[in-house]
Amino acid sequence: MNIQSVLKMYSQDKLTWFLIPNIILFSVFLFTLLVSILISAGEQIYTGGASYIFFYMLIIGITVVKQTFPYAIGMSIRRTDYFLGTVAMSVATNILFGILLVILSFIENATNGWGGRVHFFHFPYLNDGTLFEQLMIYIIVLIHLFFLGFLISSFTRRFGGKGLLIAAISLLLIISAALLLVNYYGAWINIFNWFATHTAIQIAYTLILPTLLFIGLSYLMLRKATV
Repeated sequence: MNIQSVLKMYSQDKLTWFLIPNIILFSVFLFTLLVSILISAGEQIYTGGASYIFFYMLIIGITVVKQTFPYAIGMSIRRTDYFLGTVAMSVATNILFGILLVILSFIENATNGWGGRVHFFHFPYLNDGTLFEQLMIYIIVLIHLFFLGFLISSFTRRFGGKGLLIAAISLLLIISAALLLVNYYGAWINIFNWFATHTAIQIAYTLILPTLLFIGLSYLMLRKATV
């Protein structure tokens, strides 16, 4: 099996998997911290800068197949090994980022926003649970977004740009129809109540099944994808 070869291929690309997300994340954080020092005392600063890492994982998932799949197949790596190696790399990477975010959230909360009232990593509701629950939230959401992007990338490799366009239009129509039905039956209150009565970790757990579905569908796409 060439899973180790796939992992080695990814580990050599430290810029994409580790350096870029950390550089941007901490650059935005330091800028926010500087702004907090300059503004009037006592004012709380809430920023969603840490959410960048989640969107970055979605982007990596979208681009990874195009960037690495032809090369891996050209190196005589089996599609199954490529898939399993990609899964292993993404899970390991997102666990590390989840641990990092939990640690930074804990420090931020313990230091009252780094001494400058900055809410960059720690937020009410999201970080209300135990440290383990917070870690699971980060890991589940990060992995979910990566494999959503991975599914998009695998679908594009299998069916091409036209197939992706047809799928996107179809999905848009389905979402539009669903929104119309929600409005027609006045179900928005029930939806809001559902979110209000569930904790962040409970909502995160609901993402596990769709994530497994994304993984399974991606594998089926790559088995038939052309190089």
